[in-house]
Amino acid sequence: MKTVSEIIEAMGLSVLTEVFQPDAVISKGYAGDMLSHVMAHLQNNECWFTILNSVNVIAVASLNECPLVILTEGVSLQESVLERAKSEEICVCSTELDTYAACAVLSGILETMEA
Repeated sequence: MKTVSEIIEAMGLSVLTEVFQPDAVISKGYAGDMLSHVMAHLQNNECWFTILNSVNVIAVASLNECPLVILTEGVSLQESVLERAKSEEICVCSTELDTYAACAVLSGILETMEA
């Protein structure tokens, strides 16, 4: 397990908001773009990988107490959505990696820590 701050650093993520819960422990990642499915399955100890770029991402992350949302493929959010993320204290980061590659990187980071 790693913290939000450690994952941001290890993955070289671009931070789009503040890091609100830097010491929150992340045990694994969750990838998904169908909001209803993510809402039903995302756990509060997971970071969420998505290409979605709407305020609904922040709503689902907040509902599921997800401390870190990682936007893949260079996706960014409108300033109004980032402001909503800040008000909900959800850390949003971005990477140029596609979702598969980003998940693989996180998996390698978490496996290295467990060894």
